[in-house]
Amino acid sequence: MRAAFLALHQLHQLLAGHSVVLMSNNTTVVAYIYKQGGTFSQPLCHLVVKILRWLEEHSVSLSARFIPVKRNVLTDNLSRVTQIVGSELSLNRQIANKVLTLWGSPTVDLFVTSLNSKLAL
Repeated sequence: MRAAFLALHQLHQLLAGHSVVLMSNNTTVVAYIYKQGGTFSQPLCHLVVKILRWLEEHSVSLSARFIPVKRNVLTDNLSRVTQIVGSELSLNRQIANKVLTLWGSPTVDLFVTSLNSKLAL
């Protein structure tokens, strides 16, 4: 819910006077927005009230839709920036060290990311 609140504030100039669909894999967030509050979590309810006030002030219409994690791959991966993406191949560190010892260390790794680097900087 906080991410939605911050996104609305960040994008206020683009959103003013428009309709927005929030897609979330969090059913509680979707329910609280859809029902305009709830009774289970008081802090969450207060945040929804803040969002509703902000929406009214900026003439923004907000609806929420649930999107399963398996259909939300890009966003899910972006939220896990410290983890190697499942589709990214990488050698085991010990095997990479053996290969580098045997064949020498290259000066450039064309397929490196900040998470799978094997060469010393």
